[in-house]
Parts: sequence; structure tokens; C-alpha cells
Amino acid sequence: MVSDVKDKVKKFLQEVLEAEGVRIISVDRADDGWVAEAEVAAKNQYLASIRPEYRVFEKERYIIKLNADLGVSSYKRVGSREEERRSSTYDF
Repeated sequence: MVSDVKDKVKKFLQEVLEAEGVRIISVDRADDGWVAEAEVAAKNQYLASIRPEYRVFEKERYIIKLNADLGVSSYKRVGSREEERRSSTYDF
């Protein structure tokens, strides 16, 4: 069943976000379905608008909720690696 959830999430993100690559980070059972976290390689839209031949990608993280029938009920972007790097603090 987990592999079905992973397949559904990958297909959804590739269709909706036109993602070049999708990596499933986690899949958890919820009361009414499933919750998955995925890392997506998405084209940098700003650079693509300036020079379409540029193929610069950014990694973004998404949370996807699926119902018991494996239909996507919601999804949201929760950040990117760049945002994590900027907000992290270092203790020396």
C-alpha cells in the first residue's frame, strides 16, 4: 500500500507542478488516509522567463494529504533547501 501512495504522490506532483524529479521523503498513515512529504526539483521560473534555455532547478518540499481512496485532498509547499540554509543557526 505504501508503494501505491508513493506512486500516486509522484504522479500528482509531476502533473501539477511539472516537476522534473520527485523524491518521497516520508509516508505516514493518518486517521482518514495518508500524509506524504516529498522533495521536488522544480525549474526556477524567474530564470526560465529571462532565458528559456536555462535549466536551473531548485529543490522544494511539499506535504501531500491523500484520503483513504488515495485521492489527493490537499498539498502545500513547506519550504526549500535554500530557505532552510538561510534560517539555520550555527553554534560554534
